[in-house]
Amino acid sequence: MQLTDPLVIFFFVLGLTFGSFGNVLILRLPKGKKIVGRSQCPKCKNQISTIDLIPVISYILLRGQCRFCKKKISIQYPIVEFVTGVLFVIAVMQTPESSLAALLLAGLLWLLFLMAFIDAQIQGIPDLLNIPFVLLALIFAWFTGTFTILAPVTVAGLFLVQWLVSSGAWVGSGDIILAAGIGLMMGDWERALVAIVAAYIVGALVALVGLLTGQISRKDHIAFGPFLAIGALITILWGEQLLGLFFF
Repeated sequence: MQLTDPLVIFFFVLGLTFGSFGNVLILRLPKGKKIVGRSQCPKCKNQISTIDLIPVISYILLRGQCRFCKKKISIQYPIVEFVTGVLFVIAVMQTPESSLAALLLAGLLWLLFLMAFIDAQIQGIPDLLNIPFVLLALIFAWFTGTFTILAPVTVAGLFLVQWLVSSGAWVGSGDIILAAGIGLMMGDWERALVAIVAAYIVGALVALVGLLTGQISRKDHIAFGPFLAIGALITILWGEQLLGLFFF
């Protein structure tokens, strides 16, 4: 499957649309706001017209400014939209044999991205995203014939032990639920463990760089959701190679 295939292009455009809605969730869920209702400029509070809500394109045409007050629009909006489009392309490239499986995987990657983004901001994962992620992962595992109870129990159990030992200081309860969903998503315990190990390696590297540059201190708490999402994505892309490296 090539990037120029009509199905790939369709998934990219669909991903841009989901990314636009993802911006709404990222903005509203941490603040406890309703996720329905018209979008408005956070500066002047004017409602944003439909023509100005075209993913990425509207941002470019408006030169990153509100049509009404001319204040800058955060670069976060087109970045989230574009990244979601890329994630949807990854999903369809990874599951070319089934468009439905590709849609399910795209939805999982989208939810992972949103939870990682929100967790990095507020150090918490909304159940409104986490629970649907686990349910969608269960559907994906059942549809693709990869369901096994051992994978989610293994990785969720690892995080549960850490949560109990540290009284919630090392990991949060949301991380346990997220790990279970990733276990279902991976399909077997070996790939699930690879995703967790990859998450810890990336997290350790980021923490090391942060400590060396003075961006973080030893007392700072780092959200682990983003690293779990990165570990899952790494395993989806290069899982077979990593399985050979870790399990010989």
